[in-house]
Amino acid sequence: MRILLANTFHYYRGGASVYVLKLAELLESHGHEVFHFAMQHPQSLPCPKTEDYWPPNIEYPELLKKKTPANVKRVLSTAIHNKAAEEGIRRLITEKGHFDIAHLNNIMHHLTPSILYPLKEAGIPVVWTLHDYSLICPNTNFINNRTGKLCSKCISGGLSFLNAPLSRCKKDSIAASSMAIIEAWALRRKRITQMVDAFISPSSFLIDRFAEASFDRSRFFPLRYFVESSREKPPDERSDALYAGRLSTEKGVQTLIDAWQEMGNDKMLKIAGSGPAEEALRRSAEGMSNIEFLGFVNPEELGEIRRNSAFTIAPSICWDNFPISVMESLADGIPVLGSRIGGIPEMINDRVNGLLFEPGNPADLRNKA
Repeated sequence: MRILLANTFHYYRGGASVYVLKLAELLESHGHEVFHFAMQHPQSLPCPKTEDYWPPNIEYPELLKKKTPANVKRVLSTAIHNKAAEEGIRRLITEKGHFDIAHLNNIMHHLTPSILYPLKEAGIPVVWTLHDYSLICPNTNFINNRTGKLCSKCISGGLSFLNAPLSRCKKDSIAASSMAIIEAWALRRKRITQMVDAFISPSSFLIDRFAEASFDRSRFFPLRYFVESSREKPPDERSDALYAGRLSTEKGVQTLIDAWQEMGNDKMLKIAGSGPAEEALRRSAEGMSNIEFLGFVNPEELGEIRRNSAFTIAPSICWDNFPISVMESLADGIPVLGSRIGGIPEMINDRVNGLLFEPGNPADLRNKA
């Protein structure tokens, strides 16, 4: 089969990008021909077959530093309907030929659902793997960035989206939250999702939330992620706990640091990853000799660190879909201490392959650790 894989970022950046790159390798190993479509980015992996068709990189934070009318217009127009992405897909189909199927992944805000139009014009079946809640939450993850708490006030759509600017849920900004609901309204009004033949979800939890948002449950199909196991037996003597993932509010790393304050200097916690909350988290852990920040770690080195850890921790405070980091740990035979939230309880059999704790509760996390 000739398969088109669409994902905004074409490098190792978060679970969705890792999934797409590994999926491409798996498909090619089974004799399929894979074509990537992504956004041009300085860190993109080489892709000579299709990269000339990709739309240019857009850095929204940089544009929004100066909220001029021109910048706001560009952000809104690109986030809702990226014409460069639409034309790139159209040229790709014309010049490279028909695809048997298009598999969309994280495309919101950058590639945007604009790429659906040329795909449907060409009669190409479309499946969309949903890695988050971008289609039903203006802030994508049901976290209010102002309060750091879960919020599902917008889940029914329509006028309920007005809760976003009223709560300043996106970046604690009325402007950013207002732009997010304009995008959400535009997508609902255009009935974009009707052009998708099937939705794939790694977790049952996500399907339930989309059904709650009035999506047709019959169009959703559960399909777990996959990971490669090293097939190496973890050493008998293992030490340290490990968090590996994005350093952002919704991932609950602050809860983890709070829990570790009373763990004792002999209980070492390693934190691998980077993200928007990294600076604040490092400040929060200043003076704690039992916490080590590793920064970004390449997948091979991270695997070695994980296999030498006593256990890993998934401390999310958001409705995490199906964290690949949890799968990788379990595949390596390393138990996981995870929040009882979102899709995580579907992965951890309490007291069998790990333990569950109450999200956002440092005392419960510390006791379970």
